Amino acid sequence: MNAPMTTRTLAPSVAMTLDVLAAEIELAGARCIFLDRIIGEVMDGLPERERERLMEGLHGVDLLAQHLTSLSAFARGLSLAMPGDVTVPVLGAISEVTLGALAERMTAGLGGDDGEGDDATAGDLDLF
Repeated sequence: MNAPMTTRTLAPSVAMTLDVLAAEIELAGARCIFLDRIIGEVMDGLPERERERLMEGLHGVDLLAQHLTSLSAFARGLSLAMPGDVTVPVLGAISEVTLGALAERMTAGLGGDDGEGDDATAGDLDLF
């Protein structure tokens, strides 16, 4: 998915582009919340000294989730405020996205052909 895509054009509305971006930021935030929960569960079994150290990381993950939630709300607000007839070419920017599944979801969400199956999380790093 990272190969140059100069033979095709994809120019969705800026509103749609911001909406797709907001959805991806929300997904990243949900993954942070999942990670926060897992870290919290693991902390219960640790000795007090190690638990205190891990608590700093847990606060960092929580702050990251809040940060992503705020960025998503900002992008979604811009999406709603943007006129629907303003378009933007996105293939150049999408070609810079190094996570293949993310680039494919964004391309599909923006009305392009993602070239893959329907699995929305294929290729993403899953946390076990």
